Amino acid sequence: MKLYHGTNCSSAMNIVNNGIDLKYSKPYLDFGAGFYTTTSYDHAARLAIRVTNKYNSRYKKNELPYIVEVDFKFSKDIELSTTTYPHNSKKWGEFVLNNRLTPEILMKYSITEHNQDARYDVCVGEIADGSITNIAYEVNSGRIMPDEVDYKKFLRDNGEVYSQQYSFHTSKAVSCIKVLSCGTIKNINKYSKVMRGR
Repeated sequence: MKLYHGTNCSSAMNIVNNGIDLKYSKPYLDFGAGFYTTTSYDHAARLAIRVTNKYNSRYKKNELPYIVEVDFKFSKDIELSTTTYPHNSKKWGEFVLNNRLTPEILMKYSITEHNQDARYDVCVGEIADGSITNIAYEVNSGRIMPDEVDYKKFLRDNGEVYSQQYSFHTSKAVSCIKVLSCGTIKNINKYSKVMRGR
C-alpha cells in the first residue's frame, strides 16, 4: 500500500538515510505518538507545508516541504495489533480524544481505550480536524469531564469524508515500511495559499 508522509527537507532526508525513528514522534496526536502517513497526497502536501513553515520560523531556516512516499505491507512473519475506524463515529471520536488527554486525566477517569502505551502497532482512521485540540484542552484543564464531551462538535455529519491516516507506533510496525521515494511537492503552486506563511 502506497502512503505519504509530509515533512520538512532535513527530516525527510533523515528518514531516507537513517530510517524511521519513533523517538522523533510527538505525544498527544490522534492515535498516540507514532509515525503518521496518509493515503492522500494532497493532505500530506498541506501538512508538509505547515510543518516546514513552523520549522523554518523556529530555527530561522529556509527549507522546502518534502513528501516521503512509502510502501506498507503486512508481513506473514510479523503479527501486528491494529485498530481501524473506517469512518468518523463516536467511538472514533472517543479514541482520538483519549489519545490527547494527559495520563493524570486517563487515570482519574479510568479511561483505558487509548494508544498512549502503543498497545496498537498500527492505527487506521480518518484524520481529525482542529476542533479536537480545543476539546482536549477543556478536559485536561478540568473545565469539562470526559463524559460531558459533545462529539457533534467534531463529528462531521454533512457527508464529508476526511483522508485516511495510517499511524505506526512500534518498531515492528515500522519494520513493515519501505521508503520508495522522497522529493519536493509536485505542482506546489496548487498549495500556494498555504505557502504564503513561509
